[in-house]
Amino acid sequence: MGGGVGLSWHSPIRVATDNSLFAMPETAIGFFTDVGCGYFLPRINNNDFSLGLYIALTGRKIKSNEMVRLGIATHFVPTDKIKLL
Repeated sequence: MGGGVGLSWHSPIRVATDNSLFAMPETAIGFFTDVGCGYFLPRINNNDFSLGLYIALTGRKIKSNEMVRLGIATHFVPTDKIKLL
């Protein structure tokens, strides 16, 4: 959530797990998104401007399965498959 989203968008690999959640809580209270989100929101889901606009205006939270479907995440890895050190 928040500022890391604008930075991670430019990575060729963005991994989501069962616990991943995409959100921009600042928009729900009337603040503008950061410059990174302002760049990529119109470009999610094959440049569907209306979807990015909806997310920006509502501050809707998006779960991992939707993140992959919309292209916000490029890969999904179940949490139980992650090996912790």
